[in-house]
Amino acid sequence: MLALIWLVVGAAMVVVTAWIGWTRGGVLLNGHPAAVVLGLATGLLGFVAMAWAVATLVMGDRQDREGDDEHPVRRTPAQLERRAKVRVLLAVPLLVLAVLSVVLLGYSRPFAAQPSALAAMRSENGVRVVDRVTWYELVPSMEDAKGATVRPTTGLVFLPGARVDPRSYAPELRRVAEAGYLVVVLKEPFGFSIFDGGHAGTILANHPEITHWAVGGHSLGGTVAASFAEDDQRVQGLLLLASYPASRLERTDLRVTSVSGGQDGLATPADIERSKANLPAETTYVVISGAAHASFADYGLQPHDGTATADLGAVQEQVAAAAVALLVAITPEAK
Repeated sequence: MLALIWLVVGAAMVVVTAWIGWTRGGVLLNGHPAAVVLGLATGLLGFVAMAWAVATLVMGDRQDREGDDEHPVRRTPAQLERRAKVRVLLAVPLLVLAVLSVVLLGYSRPFAAQPSALAAMRSENGVRVVDRVTWYELVPSMEDAKGATVRPTTGLVFLPGARVDPRSYAPELRRVAEAGYLVVVLKEPFGFSIFDGGHAGTILANHPEITHWAVGGHSLGGTVAASFAEDDQRVQGLLLLASYPASRLERTDLRVTSVSGGQDGLATPADIERSKANLPAETTYVVISGAAHASFADYGLQPHDGTATADLGAVQEQVAAAAVALLVAITPEAK
């Protein structure tokens, strides 16, 4: 029975890994490495599990009773029973881990960035794209009247929504970089910001030249960003896209901008209205008529979302304008 279970689980490990790799391989290779590592390990162990299961089913318990030609052995029924108990004790935890890895890989299958979003990942037109292992940067390349390079002193750390390809946000966030601000987009483990709530802190530590910071995010990414902003005094601004905090923000010195969609089926207008009680009274609210949940990035349709009627490019322009306005507000030199 144990061998049969492992045969089924092993097959699932191989099939799910192959499916994810075939359909989302490019996304995973350009995202956080955790999914790639787990996928390779799951697929390899799946093959091993299937091989062991097939060998066990073919040979039955003969090897347990008699050993092999090089190591002949005659085990008693009591010895066989003890071996079976040990095998079960070892196999059950491994089976649980194997099933969890399959579930995590399958559930975390990401929404892929559309070709128009990938086109915005090129280094051109005054923006340099720097791709890191667990984030990418949109760095403005600007010069003053004398031709000297102007380095940004204000930046935005952006957390993607759950399972959304981080590159999906490049079209709108590139506009923010073109305005002269550093933009850093995080690549989260398995596409969930909750697995690394302090990830934004790594960015702040890696860019000491940035003296004014805002954090932001879409959907779940915005919720995690809100928690980070509440706890880190280095953050002066918070940008929420179709998102809201998990609990009340107590900081009174935090500038907050909430951008939501009138057709959002996930972070609905009613949800946004209720969340106002957890945001500062001075929060700036921007409601984009006709925008759905997936309108805040370029990754196609999302299950259970509303039907967007707004032009995607127009939504991106409004999101970028709201983000720039927030960054201007936290930059003293720009006032």
